[in-house]
Amino acid sequence: MYEIWKRKKLLIEEVQHRAFRLLMKLTNDRENEKGYGLTLDHNLKPDVASIASTGFVLSSYIIADTYGYLPRKEIVKRVKKTLETLWYNVPHFKGFFVHFVDIHTASRYKKSEYSTVDTLLCIKGVIAVSSYFDDLEIKHLADKILNRIEWDFFIDHRSDKKRFYTAYNPDKDGDYANGEAGFIYYWHMLAEQIVMYIIAAGSKRLSNETALELYEGFERNLGSYQGHKYYYSPGNTLFVYQYPLCWLDGKNWINKDGFSWYQNLKNATLGHRAWNLRNYKRFKTFSRETFGLTASSSPNGYSVFHCVPSISNSYLTDGTIQPNAMIGSLITNPKEVLKALFYMKDIPKVWTKYGFVDAYNFEDRKWISKQFITIDNGLEMLMANAYLSGEVVASFMNHEIIKRGLEVLQWKKI
Repeated sequence: MYEIWKRKKLLIEEVQHRAFRLLMKLTNDRENEKGYGLTLDHNLKPDVASIASTGFVLSSYIIADTYGYLPRKEIVKRVKKTLETLWYNVPHFKGFFVHFVDIHTASRYKKSEYSTVDTLLCIKGVIAVSSYFDDLEIKHLADKILNRIEWDFFIDHRSDKKRFYTAYNPDKDGDYANGEAGFIYYWHMLAEQIVMYIIAAGSKRLSNETALELYEGFERNLGSYQGHKYYYSPGNTLFVYQYPLCWLDGKNWINKDGFSWYQNLKNATLGHRAWNLRNYKRFKTFSRETFGLTASSSPNGYSVFHCVPSISNSYLTDGTIQPNAMIGSLITNPKEVLKALFYMKDIPKVWTKYGFVDAYNFEDRKWISKQFITIDNGLEMLMANAYLSGEVVASFMNHEIIKRGLEVLQWKKI
């Protein structure tokens, strides 16, 4: 029994370490460049950094310190200089970072949007390192970045409910602008933005009433598949339930109505797995062990695959398997996930020195993705850490902004 447990633990430790190794390879460590500390969106576009990926990398330094991947002095230097890059060099609008930047100069990439959710993923890392490292300079820089965000400016007041805008673009021909400069759409639906409400509530920029209204203002569609009931996103792609729990302790906290986002992820994962068990014989790449429809590279480019239930009452897949879809549910469904990981590890060329590949598909030909998408590897690394020892989650939850936000939204510890 001990040998089985040890084998599982060693595999998850390798998932964590190999993901960290990839993130370091794709992060700018040139101290003479303005983009120091920024991380590529993926390996096949060597000049474009993602602000979201940089948040995963900041969080990875907590893991590096805990597990001895790098010397403490080097880690602290990297954290400080990355925060300096975010404060001084990365373009922002009212504190919200531009989504894509040049990795060398930190300048806005083409006409990229200023994104709320990608800023969210970045500042989760900022919050985590501020809490973990007992260093005044780190805390000071983190506070400046966090206090600069004007949450109140990004609220859409046009409907009967207050909702955060998803993004802003000053260029009418810019990303997601659809011919009109200004704010872009709003978070009316369940997606990966859950922690945004907690951070905004803890920021002191919003009244308690407004913070609660924002959290309660997005739609919650309740559905089920083979008895697995959960709130699903419009497309029901698995990563949207997983991202929040890379940092949020959903296992021990419920909202004021007693609802658990941890349990929601668990049920969504079981629903996706049940769909796979019913349909796996239809696809050559599928198996009884693997499961989960999510966003990834595919033989036909980047795709957001999704399951039922969904708004369209349909699923979307071309048979592509994404290992991160399973690893992202490691904390809620370890038995099912570990079984899948050992199965995939034995598939030639799917397990690499940087961990599992982003995706593979054996439908028409043997296709294994050469693309490593850093937010996917970041998801794998943080979920592995949450399963193993939980330093990133503990650090994030211990920050004053998070404590205050949970109190304002009346969440309860269980």
